[in-house]
Amino acid sequence: MERPAIVAWRYRYLTILKQNRDEGRPVVFLDENVTVNKCWQIENEGVLKHDSAGARWIIVHAGGEMGFIPNALLIFKSQSKSGDYHDDMNKTNFMKWLQEKLIPNLPANSLVVMDNAPYHTVKLNKAPTLSSTKAEMQNWIINKGLSYLPTMVKAQLYEIIKEHKEAPIYEADQMLQAHGHRVARLPPYHCELNAIEFMWSLVKRRVASKNVGQETNNIVNLTEEAFQTITAEDWQKQCEHVRHIEDKLCERDRCVDAEIDRFIIELNNESDTESDSSYEDSSDSDYSSLAIHMDHAYSK
Repeated sequence: MERPAIVAWRYRYLTILKQNRDEGRPVVFLDENVTVNKCWQIENEGVLKHDSAGARWIIVHAGGEMGFIPNALLIFKSQSKSGDYHDDMNKTNFMKWLQEKLIPNLPANSLVVMDNAPYHTVKLNKAPTLSSTKAEMQNWIINKGLSYLPTMVKAQLYEIIKEHKEAPIYEADQMLQAHGHRVARLPPYHCELNAIEFMWSLVKRRVASKNVGQETNNIVNLTEEAFQTITAEDWQKQCEHVRHIEDKLCERDRCVDAEIDRFIIELNNESDTESDSSYEDSSDSDYSSLAIHMDHAYSK
């Protein structure tokens, strides 16, 4: 069974999306990906493989039913030796892209959907954790105008922090909100709700179809050309597909809730029946014991 926190997060997310559509605000999905030179080959099942030894380019883009956001595409060569593009797409690069390429080109009053990558979730009001030093915890408590006992250990200080820390304020959210936009964060493990994930596959296939025998340096040009071939109709099709997934998840959650409620009611009824039966047996036994005790008392 799913963790309750994930279910609650998904419900909040789906509620935000529904309300947003009722208000008629545009939804913009953003994400990052990586491309490798001499890599894209389509297998029989349609899966794309890559050679990890190839040079890597980080791709950042955003779009929605209106198509890809104009002038928002960012492609730059990876400098990471780990093979993990998250090492290149850090907070500095992400915020620079957000400020210089995405926000100036966003439709007014957009709802921007993003996942929970570390560079998407940099907190402006980060509170100490159990990994923080005791001094950091104490300073945070003092700065909040609170108090603690000198004898308190870290676990006790952390209880005070948990009770009084505010909801997180994310740097990316604040920047977008300052320009009239809102942010919705995807629930963990739900990349299928991000429409741009389907667009990555489409772009990669179009690059792969022209990638045979191309020079390494031409990969960027091929990728840019592939993005230009993606139409608003392509996006609308995938956004509609995502809406169907959202509807199915909503229906599933309602069914699961109903089934859990039914199970709890049945379990409680069984417990009540067993309790009544136990009470009757216990009452008979207690009464018999009482009678014996009373007989014994009278015989004295």
